[in-house]
Amino acid sequence: MGLFKELVLLPLAPVRGTAWVAEQIAEEADRRLYDEDSIKREMVQLEIDAVEGRMGPKERGAREDELLERLAIARQRQLEEQELLLEAEAWEEGEPGQSPMSEERSNDG
Repeated sequence: MGLFKELVLLPLAPVRGTAWVAEQIAEEADRRLYDEDSIKREMVQLEIDAVEGRMGPKERGAREDELLERLAIARQRQLEEQELLLEAEAWEEGEPGQSPMSEERSNDG
């Protein structure tokens, strides 16, 4: 069945490949957009530009708000990733091959 499926879907291979590449590019762009170090560098550059008079207070305020929002999102994502890692570690420490639901059932009766 798997071979037949692959043969039928073969004409779509270029489309699937293009979609995969587009997905990889989008993920990398997202990583760079929410990279905490990058955001901090942009904040420093923003300060330098403001001190040197390259931008007005309104533009600086708007840009600063955008950077702070990105930083908050980046930190929230980092917390969520850490929580997922902790959950995965806790799951791995349990008995192999036993799901949490089966553990609850075995404890109940």
